[in-house]
Amino acid sequence: MYKKVWSSIVDAKYILLISHAHPDGDTLGATIGLYHALKQSGKKVALFNATCEHLPREFSFLNGYSKISQNVPKEFDLAISCDCGSFDRLTIAKGNYKLINIDHHKTNTHFGDINLVKDEFSSAGAVVYELLKKNGIKISKDCAEALYTSVADDTGFFRYGYINEKTFETIADLVKCGANPQKIAKNVKSNESLAKTRLRAYMLNSFDLHNDASIASIIIDQNVLAKSGARRSDTKNIISELRDLSSVEVAIMILEQIGYYKVSLRSKGNIDVSKVSLSYGGGGHFASAGFDVKVDNPKKLLNEIIEKVVNL
Repeated sequence: MYKKVWSSIVDAKYILLISHAHPDGDTLGATIGLYHALKQSGKKVALFNATCEHLPREFSFLNGYSKISQNVPKEFDLAISCDCGSFDRLTIAKGNYKLINIDHHKTNTHFGDINLVKDEFSSAGAVVYELLKKNGIKISKDCAEALYTSVADDTGFFRYGYINEKTFETIADLVKCGANPQKIAKNVKSNESLAKTRLRAYMLNSFDLHNDASIASIIIDQNVLAKSGARRSDTKNIISELRDLSSVEVAIMILEQIGYYKVSLRSKGNIDVSKVSLSYGGGGHFASAGFDVKVDNPKKLLNEIIEKVVNL
């Protein structure tokens, strides 16, 4: 499969690399890393994100971040998505192009013409790394930095997710190729906005506990976002702080958006929250999942989710 993917890349004239809407470090790191590898190989490449006006600023240090555009080229013959579990997360129209789907979610719908989906990998960036290594592609410093960021961010800097010996072999090789762990950690983890700090303060003062304190929840509405000055990207990973409470097994965050609610689920690994997410048409991993849903009453939604978690 790795050879088949690279053969399609070699044959392509113009390649569009797609990160999912409202991106995180994995999808950005994977696409930017692949961008550098393809440019190095002499390919014509563009980076696309439908919500690039709201890119998380902590990843702006990556060389290639500024190349991301929300404009789709008029003509391209190959599209490659990274870290997208379903076609709708690409936010582009179907067309006369081949689509390669690179991902690591077990709930991936295999929507591509070619599907390189490896749910035993820690991140989409790790799958991209393997793709390059299997095809003998040299990894540049910029590529290594992006792929390291992908793996680190999606594992919470090696705290959770599918982490094994292979993960650290990949990371060690990326460091050899030029990735600087201290630089990446400083930019991603020590570059927080004041708005996100205010949002965290609200969450820690307003969360609720359920089911003998084994479930923690928070509902964040548009009023809270406005008062804190926070954007959707500022909510990334704050739910993990609720999961870190000693008694909590599952954390739930319901975030109001315009016309719908975004739900994030996190567990410590004993409960498969992806089952809850799938029941609402979402996806994810065993310990990290999410979905979007249109409802009138977020508190009623929360009670439904809690009941589903308790019955897992």
